[in-house]
Amino acid sequence: MIVVVSLVVAGLAWKREHDRASVQERVALAHGLALHAAELRGTARRMALDLGLAAVRIHPDEQTRAGLIDTMVGIRSYELTPDVSGEVVLSDDGRIALAGGDEMSVWDLTTWLDPKIVNKADRVAVLKDRREGLSMTALSGDGRTALIGGGVGDTIVWDLTDPAKPVRAAVMAGGKNDEDDASVRAMALSRDGRTAVTADLGGDLTVWDLTDRSRPVRRSVTRFLTFAIVGDVRLSADGGIAVISYGSSLSNYRAVMVWDLSDPSRPVKSADLVPAEKYASATAMSADGRVVLVGNAHSAEVWNLDDLSRPVRTATLDVPLNDMYGMAMTPDGKTALLAGPSDSAILWDLSDRSRPARLAALKGYTREIYSVALGADGGVALAAGPGGVFLWDLGDLAEIVADPGRAACGVNPGTEISKADWARYTGGADWSDYKGEGLSDALAVCFIR
Repeated sequence: MIVVVSLVVAGLAWKREHDRASVQERVALAHGLALHAAELRGTARRMALDLGLAAVRIHPDEQTRAGLIDTMVGIRSYELTPDVSGEVVLSDDGRIALAGGDEMSVWDLTTWLDPKIVNKADRVAVLKDRREGLSMTALSGDGRTALIGGGVGDTIVWDLTDPAKPVRAAVMAGGKNDEDDASVRAMALSRDGRTAVTADLGGDLTVWDLTDRSRPVRRSVTRFLTFAIVGDVRLSADGGIAVISYGSSLSNYRAVMVWDLSDPSRPVKSADLVPAEKYASATAMSADGRVVLVGNAHSAEVWNLDDLSRPVRTATLDVPLNDMYGMAMTPDGKTALLAGPSDSAILWDLSDRSRPARLAALKGYTREIYSVALGADGGVALAAGPGGVFLWDLGDLAEIVADPGRAACGVNPGTEISKADWARYTGGADWSDYKGEGLSDALAVCFIR
C-alpha cells in the first residue's frame, strides 16, 4: 500500500507539473501570436485578424483580447483624405464632418459608413475665405451651423442646411489680425446652434446669440484672464455651461474654468478645475455639462459637475501619451476618445465615472493626432493631423468588446491558418495539440482546441 500510495502521489505531482507546463506553453504561444498580429495590422490585416483570433482561442486573457479588439476595430478604418488637417468636428449622427487647416472641407460620410458601397464619396464642399490661417471650427449637433475662425480675429458663421452648397451667413467681429488682443483662440457652439462662445488672446469670453444666423447678437463680453493662453472651450448642449482651459504667459500653470451661462448676458465663473499636475492641455464635456474630462501629459481626469460650484474629481485615467492634443466625448458622457503625439487614439468607457475602462485603441494612423471627434452614439470616430484624416466605423464595437472571439468568428467562421503560416508564426509549435479533426493542411481557427 505504501508503494501504491507513493506512486499515486508521484503521478499526481507529475500531472500537476505537466499541466502547469502545458498552460505556460499555451500562454506563451498565445502572447506570441498576439504580438505578431499587432505587427501585421498595418500591412496584412487578414493575417493579423487570423493570428489575433488564434491567440484568443488558445488563451483568452486581457492581453490577447485587447489585441484582437484593436485589430478588429482597425479593419473598419478608412483614410478619408491624406491632406494635412489640424481640426476635425462631426455632427451628432456621424454623417457631416468638417476637417482642414487653411480651408475647411465638408464631408458627407454616408457612403463611408456603408461597407457595401465601394466607391466612397469625396468631399462635397469647401468653406473658403480670402484670409489664411482658418484653423478652428465648431459644428452644431444637427450639422447645419458651423463656425470657422482662428489666425484672424473674425469668426465666420456658415449655414450648412445643404452641405453641398454652404452659405456664408454672417461674421462675428473680432480682432483685426492674429496679433490683436481680440483675435479668437478657441470657440464652441451649442448643440442646437443657437449659442456660440469665443475666447480671445486678450482673455475675453464672448457669448453670441445665433438664433438668427444671419444676424449674430453679442450678448456679453467677460474678461476671464489678462493675456490668456487659451487651450480650448467646451459648451453644453443648451449653452448654459462653458469650460475654458487656460494658462498664464507668466507660468506653466494651466487649469480649467467653469462658467455658468444660464444668463448669457451675465456669465458667472463657478469654479476652477485644477488637475493634480496643475496642467491642462485638452478638455471634453458631456451634453448636459455634468461630466468634464481634463487631460495632460500623463493622465486624464474625470470631473463631476452636478454642483457647478463644487466640482468633484471622480477618477484618473492612465494614458501616457506624452501630451494630450485632442479629446472627444459622446453627449451622454459615457464614451471618450483621447489622442496625442502617437499613431493611435484610445477609446474609454466612462459609464461608471469612478471606474473608467479602456475599450480599444484606434490604430492605423501614421502620425501624431491633433484632433478627434465622436458621433453621438459612439458609432463613428475621426482623427486628424499631419497624416490626414482617418475614419473608424465603430458600429459593432459593443459586440466586439463583449466577446471579440465570437464577433470575429461570426464575421468569418471559416477562417483558416495554413500549416506553413502556423510554423512561421509559432516557431514550429506542434499544431496537433490545437487542431480539430478533418483538416490536415490547415487550422480552422474558430475550432482551435
